[in-house]
Amino acid sequence: METNFNLTEPIKAYNLFLKDSYHNNAVQFFDKLTEQSKIDIEANRNTVAQIKTKNTKIKKVENSLGKNRFLKGLTIFLIISLFIAAIISAYYAFKDSFYGLFIITIIGVFGGAALIFAIKPLNKKIKEIQGVLDILARQKKELIKEAYGQMQALNDAYDWGMPSKILTETTPLIKMDQYFDQNKFYYLKNKYGFKENDENNISTVFVQSGSIVGNPFIVERNYVSQMVDHVYRGELVITWTTVVGSGKDRRVVTHSQTLVATVTKPAAEHFYETWLVYGNEAAPNLSFSRAPSKANSMNEKQIKKFAADFERDLERKIQSSSYGKRHLTKMSNSEFEALFNATNRDNDVEFRLLFTPLAQKNMLELMKSKKPYGDDFYFTKTRELNYIKSKHSQDADLDADPNKFVHYDYDFARSYFINYCDNYFTSFYFDLAPLLSIPLYQHHIPFEEIFKGTLDSNLTSFETEVMANRFDQSNFKHELSDTPAILKSNFVRKNGVSDIVNIHAYSYQKIPHVSYIPKLGGDGRMHDVPVKWFEFIPLEQVTPFAAQECRTTQRKFLSNIKNQGLENLLSRISNKNMLVYSKGLVSLLLKETSLDFDANELNKYLLEDSNQEENYGK
Repeated sequence: METNFNLTEPIKAYNLFLKDSYHNNAVQFFDKLTEQSKIDIEANRNTVAQIKTKNTKIKKVENSLGKNRFLKGLTIFLIISLFIAAIISAYYAFKDSFYGLFIITIIGVFGGAALIFAIKPLNKKIKEIQGVLDILARQKKELIKEAYGQMQALNDAYDWGMPSKILTETTPLIKMDQYFDQNKFYYLKNKYGFKENDENNISTVFVQSGSIVGNPFIVERNYVSQMVDHVYRGELVITWTTVVGSGKDRRVVTHSQTLVATVTKPAAEHFYETWLVYGNEAAPNLSFSRAPSKANSMNEKQIKKFAADFERDLERKIQSSSYGKRHLTKMSNSEFEALFNATNRDNDVEFRLLFTPLAQKNMLELMKSKKPYGDDFYFTKTRELNYIKSKHSQDADLDADPNKFVHYDYDFARSYFINYCDNYFTSFYFDLAPLLSIPLYQHHIPFEEIFKGTLDSNLTSFETEVMANRFDQSNFKHELSDTPAILKSNFVRKNGVSDIVNIHAYSYQKIPHVSYIPKLGGDGRMHDVPVKWFEFIPLEQVTPFAAQECRTTQRKFLSNIKNQGLENLLSRISNKNMLVYSKGLVSLLLKETSLDFDANELNKYLLEDSNQEENYGK
């Protein structure tokens, strides 16, 4: 279902239409996949019911097994305790008698016999229960295998980009690209000043491009490594004695103290960071930044007080020329001025052009909203580029890997898919919401030009790095690595439709050290407290890699991956015969960058069979 519902009031649009519309479209999308896959839902439900019955039985048997094992342990403990008590009693009763050793021996024999007699039936019962449990586990495994077989056609139908496809169907004002191609990159670069990331400590692990009423954006998740000061802590326990008292009251007292020392050394820190970058020519000379205000955690009375205090402070700064040569004029809406807090703006005229009364109303509604996220976003504008970084997006799952949805239980799979899509849309939409709150951005419709120059590479470095990050890092990391690696793509050459690149894996080896820090103890002496720390030695390893466009589907890729012709080609050119597909792109590890191969031959084995596949999910 499509609509041109007005997005210039984003919160209203979400609550009144988009939330339910997207949900309904996700339901229809999944049900359409189900219909086209022709799976037997009732047969699957029957099998899943049997699996649940087996789980109930397994739980009961496991409880019985646990009780009998506990009983066995308790029996052993009691018999051994009684045995030891009897021996001790006999020893003290007959230690001076000739019969003492004889009696202890008799007790030992009877104790051992009693232990064997008591444990034997318990062992037999435990073995029987374990046998029943093993049978149930095998039966459950077979039922799960059967259920997966019933779901195979649907599981194979999942493809990359399903949630984003549903989004575009919900509102055509927001277009989502299959992948971030060179034309969109050069458009952002040449028109808006967007730059490629060439820093060796940042690797792109996810990227999604698109447009809002023709204005381009990308969502980019990076894996970042940085050196930070890390405090290592060491301890040393010391003891000493002192003599207190005198005469017959004289005694020795032992003292104990834990000495603590710290050492600060550089250490590698790794984290993910997600940004939305949006290009728009409106207000091209304006730059500003703002941070979350916590307005959503305040009531109206607190907000009014906060705004009044902010206004007085701002007036004082303006009067005292705290803003230097910048001419800052307060907005008439003091509540907006305080909560949005972009007082570092460098062009008041263009700022007011962007933030009309409607834009201010929209932004206040967004910042003060309690659900779903409230004011959790950073907003930076640098000329024609806008950067949004929200707290909720840092943990949001936007990748939509088809493997996430594979399951043996139809009802679970349906519920999971719909919930995933709902969460995807909410997270993504509320990253766009600060931009949608500015009507001028939507009223400005650019003309996206097709790049006419010569492209050095077929794919962007962003997508190449994403493809490399879909492999296990062990394929790239140096063998001495003790930390995760940052994977960077370095273009080497074109090979037809394929890009030959080197993937540089930057990581660290951790070398252990011990520093001894002198500390004064309570005994009045200096002690060297050992503090263990690590030295981080940079490592780099280069791996030949190829990536190219291959507009097939996940289903076709999975069905053709074992093609003998493809296996022969991979054995000739690829290291480890590994091939990864994602979002219309395919990549592989190469034996060497100088190796030539027919990239079209690779696609020939993987390309979608249009008359059989193209209707899935439509």
